[in-house]
Amino acid sequence: MIAGLRRVLRGIREHLYFFAVSTGVIASALVLLGLFAMVVRDVNDMVASWQADQHVSAYFAAGVTPEVEAQVQALISQRREVAKVELVTSADAATWMTAKAPDVAPVLKELGPDALPASLEITLQPDDTSPERMSAFVQSLKATASPGAATGTLWEDVDYGQDWVARVHTFLSLLEALGVAFGIATVVATLFLVANTIHLVVHARQDELAILRLVGATERYIIGPFIAEGVLQGLIGGAMATGVLYGIHEGLLVRLHNLLALAMGTPPTFLPGAQVVVLVGTGVALGAGAAWGAVRRFLAGLP
Repeated sequence: MIAGLRRVLRGIREHLYFFAVSTGVIASALVLLGLFAMVVRDVNDMVASWQADQHVSAYFAAGVTPEVEAQVQALISQRREVAKVELVTSADAATWMTAKAPDVAPVLKELGPDALPASLEITLQPDDTSPERMSAFVQSLKATASPGAATGTLWEDVDYGQDWVARVHTFLSLLEALGVAFGIATVVATLFLVANTIHLVVHARQDELAILRLVGATERYIIGPFIAEGVLQGLIGGAMATGVLYGIHEGLLVRLHNLLALAMGTPPTFLPGAQVVVLVGTGVALGAGAAWGAVRRFLAGLP
């Protein structure tokens, strides 16, 4: 054990430049993977906030009593597709409109307390926010009968921003496809970059490997120190990548969110501890795996 550790330390000391280059390449590759994970996480949070903002506004017709409004609210809240139903009375609507546009306050006062219709603001479950499901829900909502069937038409209008919902859904589908394509490209580029760098490092130490093979060293004895170096490179590279990613998060993503808070919705979050562990573990696996593969390939070519 001690002898093996000495071989590893001696190899690092004698080939410090190659060790540093390999560590830097692993760190760079992990930064790419970490950035992808951070962007995917933040985009998913942003998409969730957009989906939560998709709701249906159902305006009660004139003559619908407050009792019926409350009964309809309770009835709709029991539907599977519905996450939340909020009743906005005529007075609530007038208060909101006055706060948004103070100039219309005299007009609303002159028209009376029922100038604006009461409505239900219906938030659907995330799985039911596609254009097709929202359209089907609205059609079924329009067909909802008034309790007691004594007040005539129940709804004056039902609106859910059809065009906006369709555009958001199309954008999200495109975003998902781009995310998958970028993720695959990032993984392939990472594997290619690390594997070829470690291969060049091993090739630069070919004399050492050839001498060990000539003196009868076993394959395990030869490969062991290289794998240990790869593990150490992965650990150091993972720590470096975590520091760089945190700097990018604090120095770029947070500031970008502050500038575009309205469009981005929820603030960006740094990788949780479990994902940091996975990132470092990926670096260890890349370093050890690439070293093992490169040495095995070189030894296979020796006589």
